[in-house]
Amino acid sequence: MSAFALQDLIKPSLDLWLLAWVLGLVTVFSVLILLMLSGWFLSAAALAGMTALGAHTFNYLLPAAIIRTLAITRTAGRYGELMVSHHAIFHLLKVLRVKFFVALSAKPLTQQRTALQSGQHMHRLVSDIDTLNEFNLRFVSPWLMGTLTVLVMAGFLCWVLAGIGSLHWAVVTPLAGGLIGVLFVPMVLNRQGLAHAKRLAQNNENRRLALINPLSIITPLLLWGQWQKQTQPFINLDKNAQQQHWQAQKHRSIAMLIMQWGIMSVLLLMLLAIGLSMGHGHESINDMATPTALTTPSNLAHVNLTHVPFNIPLVVGLVLGLFGLNEVVLPLAQHYLAYGNATVAKQRLNDLLNQQQTTFLPTTPSPHTPLPNMPNAPLTAQLTNVTAKLPQALVGASNINATIRSGIPLIISGASGAGKSTLLACLAGELLPQTGNITLNGVNWYDYDWADQLGYLGQRLDIFDQSLANNLRLGNPNATDDELLTALDKVALSDWIASQPQGLETQLGEYGTLVSGGQARRIALARLLLKPRKVLLLDEPFAGLDAHTRQYVWQQLKAHQANGLLVIISHHQDDWQMNGANRGVDKLVVGKQMTKR
Repeated sequence: MSAFALQDLIKPSLDLWLLAWVLGLVTVFSVLILLMLSGWFLSAAALAGMTALGAHTFNYLLPAAIIRTLAITRTAGRYGELMVSHHAIFHLLKVLRVKFFVALSAKPLTQQRTALQSGQHMHRLVSDIDTLNEFNLRFVSPWLMGTLTVLVMAGFLCWVLAGIGSLHWAVVTPLAGGLIGVLFVPMVLNRQGLAHAKRLAQNNENRRLALINPLSIITPLLLWGQWQKQTQPFINLDKNAQQQHWQAQKHRSIAMLIMQWGIMSVLLLMLLAIGLSMGHGHESINDMATPTALTTPSNLAHVNLTHVPFNIPLVVGLVLGLFGLNEVVLPLAQHYLAYGNATVAKQRLNDLLNQQQTTFLPTTPSPHTPLPNMPNAPLTAQLTNVTAKLPQALVGASNINATIRSGIPLIISGASGAGKSTLLACLAGELLPQTGNITLNGVNWYDYDWADQLGYLGQRLDIFDQSLANNLRLGNPNATDDELLTALDKVALSDWIASQPQGLETQLGEYGTLVSGGQARRIALARLLLKPRKVLLLDEPFAGLDAHTRQYVWQQLKAHQANGLLVIISHHQDDWQMNGANRGVDKLVVGKQMTKR
């Protein structure tokens, strides 16, 4: 999986985000226009009421209707924006979790075993993916709406003040520029938030691990009175996290205060400039209250600037609009860590999936070298002096020499702990061989791309709390119901599924608890058989089966893998020998030499 950028978080649901942004802008402008129109309406009505003629001619129905419409639009727009944006976020989280889980689970175990603990893997797959939604919800959307709103308000301010003839553009332009300059405060804070977010994320991960790790041995720690000592690192990290949160809150408060001061400064300077301009036309102010100026709403809204220095209703509306601007721009400072949190989460997830891979052998090709094509000719795998063991294991497979041929199954047996499963893990690419080499048709086994070409049934099964069909289709999402039934027949489950009232929709329960262990193992085996594969590696596929069922499944496996490689770990070879089932089978007893039939 290639590294992803933050912009990729928008692409899966771009249409939804565009709709959410449009609804958000409708909501924001509805709020501001509602405030400004209310201010205009109240002041205009007050001026109209100063004369008897104005009180009778002022049209109060139209502004009242517009105000009611804006109030409804604000509520509906806000609801729609929240609904659409949250739907887009939930879709994004689903896509990201599946994408990262598939990418991580597809990596060989040897590449998953890094300096990171399993708790760190889980923390990044859960918490970091959740954190990524802050990029859209708390960074992109607020900045888009805040920037457009400030620009529109700055333009409206210029238009209103330009109507005051005594105000020069040298006064108007700095006021508009000061309003736009308010955006630079959260912009600077966002850059500082990157380093803060990185420290906070690392501290949160360490704090989580410091609490979880001692829980596995909590009983002995309590018995020996060591619990307090072992949890002291967590307490220290928790205090550090609290200090970082307080520091972030301090930065938020200061930035929000500066932004409020900036807006209020623009407002006060604007009123001061308007007040000074009144000195040049004070003799005409009383003209605003004359019946001539208020005969129609149009005259009220657009006072004749040749007699009146400014339009009072518009100025009052502008003042209330500037007050309302705080609601739009303050979230930019309040969520100043959103960009940093999302950036750090992206880097940590990319680091998780793009760790420096440990090559199996020096001949493994570089990323720029094309992988060899999977051979279609009869396959022959050769194991030469292969030695491997699990990390921290006392014993493992040692000096294994074997040949695996197309159409001739290899049955592996041996004493418990001899290294049978370890050897199978090496063939599956889940474990590094310590010495020796493995080749396929003379080419290094690990040079091939085994995606969808190798099926591995280990000792641990993954059965999910879903229907039988959904569990099977994990092996082939495009499989039809007939193909599912055919795979179930190969593992001797056709009679069982026919007896189930829900058929393929039968629920298997969490971890497959609603079926027996043998059935769960055969369901996992059927999942592997839904796609043709060059290699099948099966660890105890016949566990829990009676002799007749073992024979049937064994014959089906041989027929299914007649043109590929089949390697099976099993302890039931004696039953096959009684029925001649071991004909055409190679056997490898770990700890002894391989025998061919």
